[in-house]
Amino acid sequence: MEFSFSKTPLMPFGNIAAIGLSSAITNKLDFGSEDFNFNGADYIGVPTLTSLAFNYKGEKIDFPECIITVNQEKNIVTTPMEGRDGTIKEYISDGDYTIAMEAAVCSYIINQNGETDYKTSHAYPKEQLEKLIRFLKIKDALDVQSDFLTLYGIKNVVVKSYGMVQETHSNRQAFNIQMLSDTPYEIKINQDVAINK
Repeated sequence: MEFSFSKTPLMPFGNIAAIGLSSAITNKLDFGSEDFNFNGADYIGVPTLTSLAFNYKGEKIDFPECIITVNQEKNIVTTPMEGRDGTIKEYISDGDYTIAMEAAVCSYIINQNGETDYKTSHAYPKEQLEKLIRFLKIKDALDVQSDFLTLYGIKNVVVKSYGMVQETHSNRQAFNIQMLSDTPYEIKINQDVAINK
């Protein structure tokens, strides 16, 4: 089965329909051809099925399947003028990308014999959830690895908010995360030394 970008199938995820990025990219596309014109702007505001991994100081947590929606903010200065309705808008620059992620942790496991471990697979995913929450509480930027976010040059994010979603499965916990893109920068201080003679 082959897909093209113009006819990418919708992938169901709960009540959300998302475009499958990985299936579209991995189907014999020539990235160097003139016909290939895919870019991140095509997917702004579109829920997209992809993968993502958080990294922080050697620790890693991986989500093979999640839905990510990316939007672009703008930095605009508004100035009210006396005697005039509305404001004067001055476009300053592109702002941060806002990133919404929806995924789940699950305790379902298959043992070495290819059989389901019933006891473990039906337990609440407490350990996986605790590890996720430790990452979400980090008061620093997190490194992210995601083919989808790479389209926008996003390699670091800051978690803005997160929440859990009630489900009917005892072995699965869905969640959503709101993030902002983060660009590391260095501040260089140029100190002029005055020499008094």
